[in-house]
Amino acid sequence: MANEEIKVNGNVYKVTINDQTRMYAMKLNTLYQQGFNDVDSFDEISTEISNTINNLLKNGLSPEVREEDMDGAVKQLLHMFDKPKK
Repeated sequence: MANEEIKVNGNVYKVTINDQTRMYAMKLNTLYQQGFNDVDSFDEISTEISNTINNLLKNGLSPEVREEDMDGAVKQLLHMFDKPKK
């Protein structure tokens, strides 16, 4: 398990990088791709996307993410997990 920090709108969050947060990030990427590839099913997928985002932020970041920081935090988390492993 690794820990990093991200900064969103001047607020600092500690990121816990473990198998659980990695799984939520991968699932979220998959759901986004499904939604983009099949626009007609996006409404069906949107609840699952929302639940996955909430789980990712709840289990991966501390302190609790402010609502105005959620979008930026999710983008940074997905970027972290998209980085190729060295």
